[in-house]
Amino acid sequence: MATRDAVFAVLCAALCVLAVVAPTAAAQEGTASGPGVEPLVQQGVEPDSTRIVVEVSESGDARWEIQYWTRLDDENTTDAFQSLRDDVRANPDDYTSAFAERIASTVGAAENATGREMAATNVSVSAETRSLPDSFGVVSYSFEWSNFAAVDGDRLVVGDAIEGFFLDSSSRLILSWPDEYDAATVEPAGDETREHTVIWRGSQTEFVSGEPNVVLERGAGGSGTTATATPTDSATPVADDDPFPTTTALVALVLVVLVGAGALYLRSRGALGGGDGDSGGANAAGAAGSTDAGASTDSATASAGEADSAAADDAATAAASAGAGADEADDDSAAGDEDGEPSPPPELLSNEERVLRLIESRGGRIKQQEVAGALDWTDAKTSKVVRGMRDEGTIEGFRLGRENVLRLPEDDADDEDGGGSKGE
Repeated sequence: MATRDAVFAVLCAALCVLAVVAPTAAAQEGTASGPGVEPLVQQGVEPDSTRIVVEVSESGDARWEIQYWTRLDDENTTDAFQSLRDDVRANPDDYTSAFAERIASTVGAAENATGREMAATNVSVSAETRSLPDSFGVVSYSFEWSNFAAVDGDRLVVGDAIEGFFLDSSSRLILSWPDEYDAATVEPAGDETREHTVIWRGSQTEFVSGEPNVVLERGAGGSGTTATATPTDSATPVADDDPFPTTTALVALVLVVLVGAGALYLRSRGALGGGDGDSGGANAAGAAGSTDAGASTDSATASAGEADSAAADDAATAAASAGAGADEADDDSAAGDEDGEPSPPPELLSNEERVLRLIESRGGRIKQQEVAGALDWTDAKTSKVVRGMRDEGTIEGFRLGRENVLRLPEDDADDEDGGGSKGE
């Protein structure tokens, strides 16, 4: 019994650790996207993550640096990045030309939206290898964005130029400002904050209408030091900011600890033998076992019965859920028939129609994360479709805590009557 209990405990602990760590490792397998990434992929380098570092100055101008990070964890990837690095240094225009056009288009759209005269200048590209302590290849595109932030006396208002900015799950936006300013408003709240810096991660936050919105006021922060407002800090992040934890090593270390703990447990219970003390313990356990054999048997029988009952209950619950799902599908089909026209199958619907049907089936509103799960879409695809529908006015969105909620436009009257908090 001691041996079985110990092995069961160790296996349960190992499975719990793997359940937490494995999704983290899987999440790192995605490929980053963004302006200027195509030439890297053509050279055989597929970045794992993107960092967008924005440093706002007192004049409202901002220095942008878009960094594509690639983990150099095998010989092929390392050789490919070294070849890319050499090509970037020899032919930078081959990389900056298309990037500059893409950024100029973005800045032009922001100029029309804000009414401020803007321009993107001093476009450059660099490639280097960094160690954190693992090796990474980093390609950085940088440029100056004039009038990026609105200047209102002693206030800087940041965000209107990139309203609804899209961050995929492998991207993060790092915004920093001068030491002389303090943040009066940060919407949405940053996933991480540092001195004069806020960080949003695409895996945790999605910007909706009016976001990001950061209002900076000139304060008494000039005497302090800034942690991330310099190129050195953004180039060499602290260990906690490492986007690629050594997952394999972590799993191996945890499993070694668990196995060692399991061995000690078995030894303490006499399952592995070892010494007179263990023999005495085993004899004592045997004597106690012979006295309580009947009680143990009854307890085991009762436990088995309870387990069978629980399993039966779970099976019944699952069957009921499946039946409910089938009934719901039948209801949808019947509703289509009552209208005189049968509902078309999902595979014949556009992405937008599928989202609308899903929202309608949920009473007029649904969390955006549930849309991704119900339609088996990636977060990036869901965000793209939803953003287009919001722009067209087909649906509306608002924030509820840290969740994005989608609703049909005609649901406005219900909100006014109910007096609920929209979080907009």
